[in-house]
Amino acid sequence: MNNFHNLKLVKPTTDRCRLDQLCEWIEANIDKPIGWAELTTQSGMDHLELQREFGAHFKTSPMQWIRSRRIDSK
Repeated sequence: MNNFHNLKLVKPTTDRCRLDQLCEWIEANIDKPIGWAELTTQSGMDHLELQREFGAHFKTSPMQWIRSRRIDSK
């Protein structure tokens, strides 16, 4: 029996383009409210895929990455 809590999904996508496009969109909209609905709509990825991709590429969550970008933009 598999223990799903021990599964680790850390393999980044081979298509980094979607993540890069999402990050560009976030940067262009950094002064507006950005939530999960906006992130999933803009990226075409679901919540778990976004978590996995940001963790694999940036070592942080999408929301923490957005907070950091907002702080850096001030």
